[in-house]
Amino acid sequence: MKIAITVWGNRISPVFDSATTLMIVEIKNSKIVSQTFEAFNPKFLIQIRSIFTTHQIKVLICGAITDVQSKSIEHSGIKLIPFITGNIDDVLACCLKKAHRISDFLMPGAVSDVTFKNIRL
Repeated sequence: MKIAITVWGNRISPVFDSATTLMIVEIKNSKIVSQTFEAFNPKFLIQIRSIFTTHQIKVLICGAITDVQSKSIEHSGIKLIPFITGNIDDVLACCLKKAHRISDFLMPGAVSDVTFKNIRL
């Protein structure tokens, strides 16, 4: 399975609509087997859908995101995990171990009852 994460340095980009880079991570047997970076413009929904289709991305982890962008992504069949903050390596490690609740990485004020166990990797 492949997941995409909006990145800013070594952290999850705080705002999807301002992000310019996606980290695309391929996971097999709970291990990262490849990792690439893809430049993108979040204002171009067609480009985003094309990237997700080309790379066969199933999950997007990002920071804050507008309703328009989130609905478009979810309508594309992508599992969206928004309002996540923190170091990318820490989030990926917890995602792979499926040990922590996503709430450990939620932005202040965000609420979710989702756990990493709900993400099929």
